[in-house]
Amino acid sequence: MISTKNAAARLDLQSNGLSRGSIRTLLKKGGSQNAYAFTQAAMCYLDFLSEYFYLIGYTNEDERLAQIQSTLLDCWKYAPYLRRVSDFERFLGVLLEKRSSDLTIHFDSPHEKLAQLGHTQRFLLVARTFQNWSYRALHLSTRIKKYEITSALTELKCTLTGFDSQSLKTSQQILLFRVNDLLEGELKSRESMTIEKELVEQPAFKKFKADWLAYRCDLAELKQQSIFERPVIAALKERLVENFQRVPINQPNFRDNLINQFSFTRIPLT
Repeated sequence: MISTKNAAARLDLQSNGLSRGSIRTLLKKGGSQNAYAFTQAAMCYLDFLSEYFYLIGYTNEDERLAQIQSTLLDCWKYAPYLRRVSDFERFLGVLLEKRSSDLTIHFDSPHEKLAQLGHTQRFLLVARTFQNWSYRALHLSTRIKKYEITSALTELKCTLTGFDSQSLKTSQQILLFRVNDLLEGELKSRESMTIEKELVEQPAFKKFKADWLAYRCDLAELKQQSIFERPVIAALKERLVENFQRVPINQPNFRDNLINQFSFTRIPLT
């Protein structure tokens, strides 16, 4: 049985306290041209979008808000395509990749390595480290194969901590993946204890673990810089509703609609 404290903590990991089921209901209403419902669903991704745009250089609040508003407006135009949470998150990934493809990014120490990230790694960083998306959500939104999520997250950590994994033997690579899953909280208690014991005799991997934990604290401080004040959020909601009510939406044709019922592969071009 889940304690009240643990249940509350789990709820906080969801966007704005809403479950994925609740967001899906709002998206379905949005697909029927309900601007208020779509706005409520979209606002669940405000922190995610703000963090992503911050990491590609939109540190100015007004510029970041403009990018967020433009992105969500593109989503609204194709709301009937985005009736599932995974469809919405996948479409966000596609839009964000387009918006970040030609940008030159620079960050001061200790965040200079953020400039080395490509779109997918940056998306993973925000979705997993900042927003705690599940491995399944990462798979559906990025199309990284399920069994490769651990590898992708490990590579991300290696890039940001400067850990050289290229010369590792196969057994060492496997241990590195297990350390990643330990850090991500994906292991059972007994497995975690086993790895912790192994790390005593593996100083390089123990340092990798410590370096990531330390840098994660630095990332938490960086995350705070992307947060909007409540009056700013309220004003954004009002603008979104007004814009959504004014801008027409595109209906998918019968073939696209049928295919997307099974897999979101008919991604609209913007």
